[in-house]
Amino acid sequence: MTLPNKIKQFISLHGSVSGNLSGHGDEARTMKQMVRMLHTSDVHIGHARGSAGAHGETCQCAAHALADAVIQYQADILMISGDLFDHARLPDSAVRSTLEILSAPEVPVVVIPGNHDVHDDKSLWQRCRKDVERTGIQLLEDLEGSSLTLESNQMTIWGRAMNDHEPGYRPLLNVPPRPSTEWYVVAAHGHLNLSSEDAHRSSPITYEEISSTNADYVALGHWHVPTDASHGSVTAWYPGAPMGSPGNGTAALITFNEGVQVEHVPVVEPVNGCA
Repeated sequence: MTLPNKIKQFISLHGSVSGNLSGHGDEARTMKQMVRMLHTSDVHIGHARGSAGAHGETCQCAAHALADAVIQYQADILMISGDLFDHARLPDSAVRSTLEILSAPEVPVVVIPGNHDVHDDKSLWQRCRKDVERTGIQLLEDLEGSSLTLESNQMTIWGRAMNDHEPGYRPLLNVPPRPSTEWYVVAAHGHLNLSSEDAHRSSPITYEEISSTNADYVALGHWHVPTDASHGSVTAWYPGAPMGSPGNGTAALITFNEGVQVEHVPVVEPVNGCA
């Protein structure tokens, strides 16, 4: 069975119910209670380069490191909260390689566009749509926001795609009410406004908006260092960048069980490079 078909059994878009990879339906849903999500952002393929070994023209060390981390930490989902790619000028072959590497562990990979890989009329996401579909990458590309349901209908993830990084774009605008699934995750790429001095910043996010999501977890991106943005009853984090400076080699491992547990884990680049 091809990877996209396996993922389609595991995941269903827009709230429809699907089966799962085990093929045992209700039995697996009963047994599968805990969900692990590896949350990353600001991967910047096309800019970030590994420090060891040989590298191709477009370094894929960060993608390999994340795929390895998914396996090492037994993650059920890989969540990428923006800026997977550094710019839209990357060749199609580089985009294709990244998507193939990230999808290799055969868990759902959920992505929202960020300010470096915006979903505008020159979007690499649109240009490479066939590769996105072929690899089973789940792209939240609606500019007004879209959602998907996964983990045997246990979890809903909502995110709003970015087409312009400017003050009028609000990543957490019109987040829908909490759904009926057990877990609710909201993904957003933008700047956390800490004071009135941040009012001019592009893609603003406020503590009040985070709290108003009523989500179990808000998966943030844009800041390259691990930062706790939790507010009220809502847990929210910037996970840190998996490669580059500052914030070298970190991701957030989120465990959804009786509650929400956040653990910051190392993301280790390949010792022999990626060539």
